[in-house]
Amino acid sequence: MSYSSLSIKKAIDYIDQNKMYLPALQRKFVWDKGQIELLFDSLMRNYPIGTFLFWKLQKSVAKNYVFYDFLKEYDQRSPYNRRKTGTFTHEEIIGVLDGQQRLSSMYIGFMGTHTTKDRWKRNNNDDAYKAKSLYLNLLSLPYVLDGSKVIVNEQENFEFKFLTASEARNTYRTQRSAINSPVDELDNLYWFKVSDALEWEEDFDSDEVYQQILSRITTNEQLEHVLANNKQIKKGLNTLHKRIFDPKLLSYFEIAKDDLDDILKIFIRVNSGGTVLNKTDLLFSTIVATWDDGREKIEATQKLINAKGDKFNFGTEFLMRCCLVLTDAPVAYKVNSFKSENVLKIQSEWENISKAISKCVELLVQFGFNGSLLTSQNAVILIVYYIYKGGDLSQTSVGNIRKYLIHALLNRIFSSSQESLLSAFRNGMRETSSSSNNEKIYSLKGSSFDFDKLLEIKLPSRKTLAIAETDVESLLMSKKGSISFFLLSLLYPQLRYQDQSFDQDHIHPAAGFNKENLIGMGIPEDQHQHWLECRDTVPNLQLLNDRWNKSKNAKPIKKWLEELDEAAQRTFKIDNYFPDGVSHDFYDFMEFYEKRKIMLLKQLYLVLEITKAPSSSVLEFSDNEYEETLEE
Repeated sequence: MSYSSLSIKKAIDYIDQNKMYLPALQRKFVWDKGQIELLFDSLMRNYPIGTFLFWKLQKSVAKNYVFYDFLKEYDQRSPYNRRKTGTFTHEEIIGVLDGQQRLSSMYIGFMGTHTTKDRWKRNNNDDAYKAKSLYLNLLSLPYVLDGSKVIVNEQENFEFKFLTASEARNTYRTQRSAINSPVDELDNLYWFKVSDALEWEEDFDSDEVYQQILSRITTNEQLEHVLANNKQIKKGLNTLHKRIFDPKLLSYFEIAKDDLDDILKIFIRVNSGGTVLNKTDLLFSTIVATWDDGREKIEATQKLINAKGDKFNFGTEFLMRCCLVLTDAPVAYKVNSFKSENVLKIQSEWENISKAISKCVELLVQFGFNGSLLTSQNAVILIVYYIYKGGDLSQTSVGNIRKYLIHALLNRIFSSSQESLLSAFRNGMRETSSSSNNEKIYSLKGSSFDFDKLLEIKLPSRKTLAIAETDVESLLMSKKGSISFFLLSLLYPQLRYQDQSFDQDHIHPAAGFNKENLIGMGIPEDQHQHWLECRDTVPNLQLLNDRWNKSKNAKPIKKWLEELDEAAQRTFKIDNYFPDGVSHDFYDFMEFYEKRKIMLLKQLYLVLEITKAPSSSVLEFSDNEYEETLEE
């Protein structure tokens, strides 16, 4: 085993000729266009781009493992590599253990396309996603003439850019020459398609390519600029050619081992010391390396649950933590928790695990949650465990599930000690029995979700699900956001969140709290700051569906109520906790605010059951015992 090198051209040929692949333990491609463009700038400057780690093995051995093809046409909507199927065509293949992102970027830049959503267009717009190829602007090369020499200006980049064919036909763009300049200057362009460079032979003539460029020019103005920059352009073409064919450009270390366990150890050792992969990537790799279609199944579940509701963003870490908790494996999030026997159990139970996760996300949608409101994904894992273990989803249980989740999020108990918390909750919910061959069997202590029993569980670091009376008023002062939504959802249990979306609406519109309006109404200036602080907090917020919210918009609440008939007014005031006998004029905002705050406090005392003392049968665990449960 020793260091070797090869050219970019040779590496791309290996990929294109189905000789180089990605082992299953590699993650998906994640580099964005900017990173790829910057990599090509580094190549042109001959900056070091790191060493690669290759795994060489015979096809007779390779057939026993899972490999993936490199991405040629990257698409943000489906950024997944295709699994290698069928027999290998070469007697010997190469797996890339380190350097996937760099090699994939070069392959896409030289051979393929990159498709992402246009930030200004809607998802359902057919033009929102366009495949773009990599181009180099030959009229903005960072070269300066020093007599007869052409040297690099280190202060400027080579302008690589992903463009559509029509965008690449642009011959100029406008730009400001100075901040206060009233005149737009023309920045001349000539976009050279980088993939054309792969058609060059090793015996290269830049003059010949330059003449080809001149023959393609369609405007006199562009021709003039290309002629004026002929030295810089030829220098750029020669540099690009040299980088592609330089046999020593890509340095790599080659490993020839047949045992995947040995490869996995090397892979983790190499990557854990750098920033190429994070912990989740490594653990995910550990699973899929021994589970043939693990990546496809896990990614399919990830896409399924993120398509439910609005803007959920569950990642592989959430799914893998679910796997550990649901299969009653050690909760500690590390490689040893994913031993081969644990992976086999996850694999055999994946269909049930996936169903439980999917059902849990459906409950989140029913509760009115979305990606931005779900401030802790770990808090959800306990619900998935309950569903997976066969807990019932009666109206009472669902109500208690919702109560648990809101309490957990309000108290932010999963902001630290997540593994200890998951272990403590799981121990409190399950009981143990033994099978005929003395294997442990874990089952729920009861078939229903009992929130009161969860309150009795002693949690690490003195955390608790219970909310004290002294906490409620401070929670009510939370500004519009996730905490205020949790409180409002407790105050509005009758809303059907799964059928329509609800917005947090200012009862007295936020637009009215400007300085000019407050002065105009005669509000003393020393009270202005207090009014502003109260404006966005819960006593001035209510939940309205889209139709009501658009109708109300920024109208003063008094004027909007007057547009409703008497019955509708009465119902609206009751549903939204409007205090009786209080003016709805904006001038009387503080009186309305304080009296509604008292109403909300009383209702929250009831809903949160804060007067209930903890049971004397609290489960007692020491901090050391918590650590032991993580490793059980």
